[in-house]
Amino acid sequence: MRIAFCITELDPGGAEKGLYQLATRLDRSKWEVRVYCLGPEAELSRALRREGIHVDCYGAKSWRDVGAFFWLTSHLREFRPALLQGFLFHGNLLGRLAGRAAGVPVILAGHRVAEREKRWHLRLDRWTKQLVHHHVCVSRGVATYLSSQLHLRPEDVTIIPNGIVTSEEREQQQQQQPVKIGNLTHRPAGTMTVLAVGRLHAQKGFLDLLAAFQAVAEELPESHLLIVGEGSQRRELEAEIHQRKLNKMVTLAGRRKDVLELMRQADVLALTSRWEGMPNVVLEAMSVGLPVVAMDVEGIRDVIQNEQLGIIVTPGDIKGFTRSLLQLLTRPDLAQHMGHESQQFVTKEFAIEKTVLQYERLFQRLIDN
Repeated sequence: MRIAFCITELDPGGAEKGLYQLATRLDRSKWEVRVYCLGPEAELSRALRREGIHVDCYGAKSWRDVGAFFWLTSHLREFRPALLQGFLFHGNLLGRLAGRAAGVPVILAGHRVAEREKRWHLRLDRWTKQLVHHHVCVSRGVATYLSSQLHLRPEDVTIIPNGIVTSEEREQQQQQQPVKIGNLTHRPAGTMTVLAVGRLHAQKGFLDLLAAFQAVAEELPESHLLIVGEGSQRRELEAEIHQRKLNKMVTLAGRRKDVLELMRQADVLALTSRWEGMPNVVLEAMSVGLPVVAMDVEGIRDVIQNEQLGIIVTPGDIKGFTRSLLQLLTRPDLAQHMGHESQQFVTKEFAIEKTVLQYERLFQRLIDN
């Protein structure tokens, strides 16, 4: 059975890694998969090909490039898939337009975030929803938000969470020698480290995190905040760090390929996002036993289902976030217990094999119908 995936780009990110795991783990005796990327060649396009997946990249540099529609339509007419699934906004939008033009029988939209910044995304989704046969969301929060915004029926939406691979397999995929946190922060051994991972964007709430960490540092001068990621907010964050006189206590580490090892060395993961879908970084942290303090955004309660698995803070509650960080940093027994419980839970409930199986069942049901 031929199925096609259409995605905006293939630079490593949450959605892109999710597509990679799904495409490479589908039963090859049952499914023939092709991936269409609207952006240029990237790290994951090459990785997919190494796994035997056919990938075509258009190389669009702007959403205004209408040639991408004709390119994708032509490829879909040639491949004739039974089902097309979109990933990310532009992959979803162009996929449903080109899929309909090419006569693809089933069009599935994949939603990985509750978009609260670009309202025009929601308007275009609403105007074109009649082109989509079904919607798949990564969490209950995303499904609830999307259904209210697009006025979807419950039977039109399926929830399939992100999945995680085993620690051993992730280690094999590392392409860079791990670097000790002390080498990144220039801090002595024994420093208590708060780790945050994500693109440097307002969505991730890193300004709130700096405010919370400043209060932590006043109580625990031996603590350090390590932020892994890159993005448009870097200069603003650098200025904020300087203004708060945290230059020696906060490190912006940029993009890293050894995040898993950094998680093993850290003391707590902080997630201050303003909106999400189902943060992969939380699943990954829990899978290696790193306790989590997270704002109560979409997807968090799907994973942190009780107080034994992590600490959930009301969005915007900086003082509450500070108290939660201090609680874990000053009580290693609690942090160790929480890390162990969360590791056992996500390893069992969020294994990537379960996610792939749910997708296969959804694909088959939609095609049969």
